[in-house]
Amino acid sequence: MEVKKITQSLLERGVVKKASDLYLFPVANSYEISYRYHHEIECYKKIPSELAEKIVLYLKYLAGMDIAEKRKVQVGSATIQTKTGEFRVRLSSVGNYLNRETIVIRFLQSAEETRNYHYVLPNQYELLKKSVTKKGLYLFSGPTGAGKSTTMYELIKDMYRKNKKQVVTIEDPVEIEYHHFLQFQINEKIDLTYDSLIKVCLRHRPDILIIGEIRDKQTAQMVVRAALTGHTVFSTIHASNKDSVLLRLLDFDIPKMELNQCLKGVVYQEILQMRNDNNYGVLYDMSVNGVETNWQRSLEEAYKSKRISKEIYDVYS
Repeated sequence: MEVKKITQSLLERGVVKKASDLYLFPVANSYEISYRYHHEIECYKKIPSELAEKIVLYLKYLAGMDIAEKRKVQVGSATIQTKTGEFRVRLSSVGNYLNRETIVIRFLQSAEETRNYHYVLPNQYELLKKSVTKKGLYLFSGPTGAGKSTTMYELIKDMYRKNKKQVVTIEDPVEIEYHHFLQFQINEKIDLTYDSLIKVCLRHRPDILIIGEIRDKQTAQMVVRAALTGHTVFSTIHASNKDSVLLRLLDFDIPKMELNQCLKGVVYQEILQMRNDNNYGVLYDMSVNGVETNWQRSLEEAYKSKRISKEIYDVYS
């Protein structure tokens, strides 16, 4: 089977099985192909190194990455055509000490797929939606793959449908395509950085601005500045819980006085396996415009209402 067909079948399998990631890792004299389903990893098969290296090259070509560079970290994205439609992937690659490349493919959701989002406690999302009412900064945190971007898009899509607001997004890469939003993608090779794009986008006078992720001090300062000038800004930030978000911002040297003025909401979320089915759902912990929830109490409610098992309850307590 030719490389293109093998690659296509591996990607299509990930979509059909609803995997979050596909891995190609070098092991001894071969490559191991694995799929991630939230917190579980399935070791699918091993293939010869020669074939794996051809697959890696083909994937990098699809994603517009430098196929000649095997040592440095590279990221890219691509839209894959299949018999049942198209889907988007985000790729990252890097070479190990033997100059053998590892590649990780993240399967990105479409705007249509986000409608099938599940909630451990369904009332939580409705509470969150009703609480996001004021202009200012709203931050979403949680582990990689916890659905932070999906939550932001669902909230803003609801706001757009009600009032037809102008929404501008800046992401690396664009994770969810939605044709009603003006979407920009980071490309540092041509100076499309978070900093430069935020400056340009503010001239568009958006009602809502989505910043994919706060990764550094400069981006944090720009995000806060945008919120202080009267914009509604949504972004994500890596933090281990709801209370750690403020500490991360202070680590980026954001004055506490500015945060008190513009920070309107903090949401922490994780994806949990739900009981008696194969679905996973998101559980929130939030502090949004005076609405407060408690992670432990939410877990207890989910367990007592038989939404999660005792095992899952113990893991996340």
